[in-house]
Amino acid sequence: MAGHQTKRKGAEGAKDGAPPTMREVEVVLGRHYTLVSSGLREALERAHTLTPPTPATGDALMDFYHQIEYHHGWRHPDLSPATHHPGKLLRPTLLLLACELAAGHAGATAPRRAEAVRRAVPAAIAVELVHSFSLVHDDIEDGDEARRHRPTLWKLWGVPQAINTGDGIFALARLQLWPLRERGVASTTVARLAELLDRTCLELCEGQFLDMRFEGRRDVTPAMYLAMIERKTAALMACAAGMGAWLGAPEDDVLSARLADFGRGLGLAFQLRDDLLGIWAARELGKTAAGDLRRKKVSLPVIYTLERAAPADRDTLAAIYAQPGAATEEQIAQMLDILDRAGARAHVRRVLRERCEAARAALESAAGTAAAAREPAKALGALLAFVAAEAE
Repeated sequence: MAGHQTKRKGAEGAKDGAPPTMREVEVVLGRHYTLVSSGLREALERAHTLTPPTPATGDALMDFYHQIEYHHGWRHPDLSPATHHPGKLLRPTLLLLACELAAGHAGATAPRRAEAVRRAVPAAIAVELVHSFSLVHDDIEDGDEARRHRPTLWKLWGVPQAINTGDGIFALARLQLWPLRERGVASTTVARLAELLDRTCLELCEGQFLDMRFEGRRDVTPAMYLAMIERKTAALMACAAGMGAWLGAPEDDVLSARLADFGRGLGLAFQLRDDLLGIWAARELGKTAAGDLRRKKVSLPVIYTLERAAPADRDTLAAIYAQPGAATEEQIAQMLDILDRAGARAHVRRVLRERCEAARAALESAAGTAAAAREPAKALGALLAFVAAEAE
């Protein structure tokens, strides 16, 4: 019953207790979409002006910045301009919603809440660029040749150039924070934001290290896996929510911590939902049935099964994963039966439900009873309710 309560609370636009639809979630993500997408575009367009130009290298260096724009979808592989949708922009939207909630919690009027959100846009762009740089490096480390149905940077321009371009995006991310001072954010707050962002980047690298270290090992436990995804996936969402809170209510460290807890829980929930959908998603969701098993991805359902299944089932599952190439249809059917006997799906749903309930409690504590915080809290709650629906 706890899971059903999670679905009913905070689901913006949901009717009769149903979880939010994808369309309703898109409305939430669209709340500050124009601010974020235009801010990101402007940041990339002015990137090449941040260092003094030199006639001897100016034209050549433009390709460096065009590669950055390509990664974000605004260039074709030949580096000619492209019109492209920059994605859901979940992390920067999370930052701005947290800022809006914090300002409302602090008693700001509607115009002041709107101004706080506009003032926070550079920080939102910084978070998005950190996410972008991590994807460039992940693509190299994982050998992924495509992202969003387009060739990855390293596939087009080689690993050395892609590493360097990813590093450039990382540098641009930190540079977004300093203009906050010109927007009226105190220097002490900007310094705290910079420290938090740097610590988060270290967490991301730790998570990627663990992900690569765990690859191919049979001794990885569910606790080890959760610790890894907390760093690799959830840390940046915690950072986004915590930064947003500081920008909306700079003196309220407790509120920032609560919203960071919400962001971390939401990030873990998103990854656990992906783990479930990667194996048990219906084709109508746009995913290949049992795609993660076909690719032999080691996600939480597989790790749990390797730890808890009967010895014969563990050996069979490990033997299939040890074979090169994609799994066959017969092997996929075998693995689905093994996961079912181990209760893997029920276990991951239980963990997802626990993380969603913890995130829900953090959000409700952050929102409190302030009427001005109610609307952004409802929007954040809708994101959580959408993810929590997979726990049922």
